[in-house]
Amino acid sequence: MQKKDVPRRRRLATSVRKRITSYYTEEEQQEIASAAAGQGISLSSFIASVSLKEARKLNSRQRSR
Repeated sequence: MQKKDVPRRRRLATSVRKRITSYYTEEEQQEIASAAAGQGISLSSFIASVSLKEARKLNSRQRSR
């Protein structure tokens, strides 16, 4: 993911805040945190952005079948 493609901050006025919990090994957490830091965004924002990108990709594939 290129830096220009990463949303900086979600607008709270337009979003519904829901908690999603996920569990990682220590090594996975370190790898994710490193990637988020490399993009200059929080761990939470990084996980949300990457998850949405992947979900949209998979959902568009399923719709085209």
